[in-house]
Amino acid sequence: MSMDMTFLGTGSAYPSPHRGASAVVLRTGGECWLFDCGEGTQTQLMKSQIRAGRITKVFISHLHGDHLFGLPGLLCTVSLNTNPDIQQSLKCVDIYGPLGLRKFLRVTLGLTGSQLLFPYAGRSKANILLLNFRTQLKT
Repeated sequence: MSMDMTFLGTGSAYPSPHRGASAVVLRTGGECWLFDCGEGTQTQLMKSQIRAGRITKVFISHLHGDHLFGLPGLLCTVSLNTNPDIQQSLKCVDIYGPLGLRKFLRVTLGLTGSQLLFPYAGRSKANILLLNFRTQLKT
């Protein structure tokens, strides 16, 4: 099985025009796993060969902005590119991260009125279910 890593951002808390905030994609076995999702990750994905809709797992290392501020926008972009008529065939996006990630996503997506048209589930690093939304965020 082959593996490929793409560094989308390595700029720490202070990104520059040439280095985005933390984000790395691991491609293996036909899946794309995103590790951290700093602000600007969507832009970096557009510059790469990786399609955002191919991401099946997201791992957030900790709750600092440079590691997760890009996640709500990325999820919304993936949702905008989702055909709601074929929801049955969509793969679930699993989101792993520390406690507090569920609240961050609920508040952010809720305040912006964002509706995700694909299934996603979240788990803490201890594999405790954090998020379980199907087609619409419930507040």
